[in-house]
Amino acid sequence: MKKSYKTIAIIGFISKGIVYLVIGVLSLLASLQLGGESAGTNQALAFLKKQVFGQIMLLFLGVGLLCYSFWMFVQSIKDPEHLGTDRKAKLHRFGLFTTGLIYTVVAILAFFHLFTQSYSGDAQTKYLSFLDPSLLSFFFICIGIVLLVQGVILIIGAFKGGLLDQFNLEGRKYYRIIRSVGRFGFYARAFVVLILAYFFLRAGIYTGNHDIKGMQDAFAFLEKSTMFGRILMAITAVGFISYGAFYVFLTRFRSFKEED
Repeated sequence: MKKSYKTIAIIGFISKGIVYLVIGVLSLLASLQLGGESAGTNQALAFLKKQVFGQIMLLFLGVGLLCYSFWMFVQSIKDPEHLGTDRKAKLHRFGLFTTGLIYTVVAILAFFHLFTQSYSGDAQTKYLSFLDPSLLSFFFICIGIVLLVQGVILIIGAFKGGLLDQFNLEGRKYYRIIRSVGRFGFYARAFVVLILAYFFLRAGIYTGNHDIKGMQDAFAFLEKSTMFGRILMAITAVGFISYGAFYVFLTRFRSFKEED
């Protein structure tokens, strides 16, 4: 494993963790009615921009997210950790590649916030309206299925511990507590992914409403869904904070498989 790859991966993990930390904190404050708002990636970036040295933070965060995307692409294409070439490994590597694409878009969004005076994420924008409605419905169903599979994989990976095993924590102080916090964070992320899968599947199958949904919509959905919506939203937000903190503070324990 090249040392440069490790450095890039670590920078990327920390940047990803920061995004989830901010989303979780803003959504938790909203659930407690302390001035926050149900937040997604766009809202998190807008919040960071408003802070002291916000533009510098956005610059570093955008670069960091590009590092994360680069690491995902390296894993999927060059396979430095020897994931393999069997069917299961190919699916895993394809998942890493799509994750790289997603975080490339998030990085571009960070730079967009950096170089624009103002940007409102409140307006409901319809995308891909140039496509035939039936084709767009099919597209949304495919996205929903992919998200559904991703959510299930996250749950299984967190339950079996595979997602946590990449962090070499065994034998360290408070090992079991740290793993429990990390597992809770992965469950929370999986929960939100499953809600997004529901949004896309419902839009594709039933309503014909082809608005792109994101994490902000998922948190808003939790808040309004039941009489205990705010509590559920708060628990999920704490999970996001746990997920983000897990990556920010424990990335130094990330184990990398060495090349033969």
